[in-house]
Amino acid sequence: MIFKNSNFSEQSAWISVIFAIFIAAFYGYGMMQLEGSFSTHAEQIVWLWIETIVVSIVFVIIAFSILSVIKSKNGDDDELGLIDERDEAIEVKATLWAYFNLHFCLTILLVHVFCQSVIVDYPFFSNVPPVDFLIHGLMFAGLLVELVLRATQIYRYRKAA
Repeated sequence: MIFKNSNFSEQSAWISVIFAIFIAAFYGYGMMQLEGSFSTHAEQIVWLWIETIVVSIVFVIIAFSILSVIKSKNGDDDELGLIDERDEAIEVKATLWAYFNLHFCLTILLVHVFCQSVIVDYPFFSNVPPVDFLIHGLMFAGLLVELVLRATQIYRYRKAA
């Protein structure tokens, strides 16, 4: 099991990776069900965001409750609030990569929206209105950043082990 010889920070990172993949699939499926664009059916996109937030909260509550039960059954006395120097160094390096990806994603989103507005025959995602691209792009960028952050943490924990 992936939680066997790991601390709470690594276990939380695993849950976050699973969370990011699950929410991306949930949001992507919901996006495929949308009709029209934000300017024509804004309520659909708003409800998709609300549904995604509610599902996210439920997922996190269930996942961390299960983790807590597993830790208590195993008699693991790992203090949930303690972070040592190694955990802190791993988190700092992972955060560096995550913020690099955040800046990259935001730059791509803004350049795309700008080019779509300025260039007449812009070939990329020409059928998606700029506001819709920005709204959905921000959601997926946030999920990608979370995935990169936690996957980098897991990699560093496994590399240090």
